[in-house]
Amino acid sequence: MEKLSTEPVIPEHEQDERADGLGGAGPILAIILATVVLSLAKEILMPLTMAALLAVIFSPIASRLDRFVGNFISAALVVIAAVTIVVGIGYFLTVELTAVAVQVTDYTDNIATKLSSLKGSTPEWMVRVEDAIKEVEEQISDVTPRARRSKPTSVVQVPATQSDLEEAVKPAIPILSGLFEALLIVVLMFFLLYGRNDLRDRLVRLAARGRITLSAEAIGTAGAAVGRYLLLFTLTNLGYGVAIGLTIWMIGLPNPLLWGALAALFRFVPYVGVPIAALLPMFVAFAVSPGWSQSVEVFAAFVILDQIVGYLVEPFLIGRGVGLSPLGLLFSAMYWGWLWGLPGLLIATSVTACLKVAGDYIPALGFFAVLFGDDSRREDYHDYYRSLLELDQTSARTIAVGYCDKNGLEPTFDDVLAPAVVLAGEERAENHISEENQNLIFETTIALVKELGDRFNKPRLRGRLRIVGVTPPGEVHSLGLQMLLELLRRTGIAANFLGMEKTAAEICAFVNQYAPDMVFISCTTTECVPAAIELVRALIAQSPRLSIIGGGPAALEHRADLLEAGVAQICGSRGEVRHAVRLSVLRRSVSGPSQTGSDRPLAGPRTASS
Repeated sequence: MEKLSTEPVIPEHEQDERADGLGGAGPILAIILATVVLSLAKEILMPLTMAALLAVIFSPIASRLDRFVGNFISAALVVIAAVTIVVGIGYFLTVELTAVAVQVTDYTDNIATKLSSLKGSTPEWMVRVEDAIKEVEEQISDVTPRARRSKPTSVVQVPATQSDLEEAVKPAIPILSGLFEALLIVVLMFFLLYGRNDLRDRLVRLAARGRITLSAEAIGTAGAAVGRYLLLFTLTNLGYGVAIGLTIWMIGLPNPLLWGALAALFRFVPYVGVPIAALLPMFVAFAVSPGWSQSVEVFAAFVILDQIVGYLVEPFLIGRGVGLSPLGLLFSAMYWGWLWGLPGLLIATSVTACLKVAGDYIPALGFFAVLFGDDSRREDYHDYYRSLLELDQTSARTIAVGYCDKNGLEPTFDDVLAPAVVLAGEERAENHISEENQNLIFETTIALVKELGDRFNKPRLRGRLRIVGVTPPGEVHSLGLQMLLELLRRTGIAANFLGMEKTAAEICAFVNQYAPDMVFISCTTTECVPAAIELVRALIAQSPRLSIIGGGPAALEHRADLLEAGVAQICGSRGEVRHAVRLSVLRRSVSGPSQTGSDRPLAGPRTASS
């Protein structure tokens, strides 16, 4: 007879809820465990982290040098240059700070005079507070137990017996330890730069074994994004240091090079780095100048130039960067400063940028993107998405139009419309919204693409380039293609979208009549790849000189098959598409428009969904 189980049976939905709850606590447990490991293994992980950050910062330079001198020599040159710069800065700071310390001692009389004047100008209420504190201290000392006073305990000190060798080596231990860490950082940096491609492949294989969705392209894109950001951020801080040095020189304070170097270094510390860097030159100005104005001028120079760089230079040079949240960056600085002290503060911004970008491209680390990411874009498309779920198309349109007027057409496509459609697809896949809701979001977004595009003037140039956008039979996604065509129209290109659900024969007939210079074909699903290949072959057979540009996730995945069929180029980004269009315009300007190109009248209306 089968034995009955006495354990309670948990329904499936409750098991899912418990699993979700445990999964939600996973990131918190991971952060706690990582904190313990980072604290205990500080001596090993700190050099490794610094080497990795230096490798990420200088990887764009090493990649450019690879083309000329090879991987090994480029890594060696970058490491030598980095070591030279760091050693030079360290030596310069040490010598200059020592000179400043000696220089300030010559102004002790001036310092004493100013302190005396401060003491004489102390408010009466502050003097009373100081006297009250002194009285409390005296009373506490008076109530000390007399027994403890009358019976002093004698402490017998036994001198430690240490050999002369130990006494001689002891002062050198910190120096040797620092040299060992520096050498370790240099060696690690070289091997990380030299083997960055192999390391990327290993990460992909490890991710595959752990069933994590990760590709070599994602790692390359993430590395390029964070490397570019950190390199430009470093150059911005260097420029800030140069500006501070020049300003201090004009103010008349000694050692302007030193203060510029400190300003550039401490600006890596978010928010508090600039005030900290301003303290020492303010003290020197307090010591050497007869009045107070020079100290105020020094502090104002640090703060004003920091605001100019932060709000004018960085947005122009770096743009949005990697989208770091100011609050997340502040908490990260506090965390790394508490964990590793001053070195942690200096690397806080760089580490935060790396973790945020990793969260953008690696699903398993997505919580870092939530912790450190800027929520402004997400709130915009969430508001747009929520309005459509509430069937409030007027409010959704107002949000999109307002964002477009403030930020431009392409940012509206990227930050509001496209994320909302992607979110609707994810919610529909999990059965959180109905099919009618998804269709409403998609149809409203498609209509807004045209409406927002019509808000901008489109120049109509004589002999302009003619482009047709098509999708293979069976394709269900065309939003990205229609956005691209709308952006191209703003540059004066005659870009038309043929429409969805067209057969291959209808597409060929339209292309034959319209005679475009280029055809864009979008293929997003793998199931449509065979139809796309057949369509390309039919178009090439009909017009052998026709230039066909492919795009979409499925097209990138089956690049070789589409190129073999006759596609001229597979583009993975709008930048690549624009480059291909510029090349086509250049060829037309050299050879003149073809007889089957733009000299013929436009055929076929522009579809309402384009």
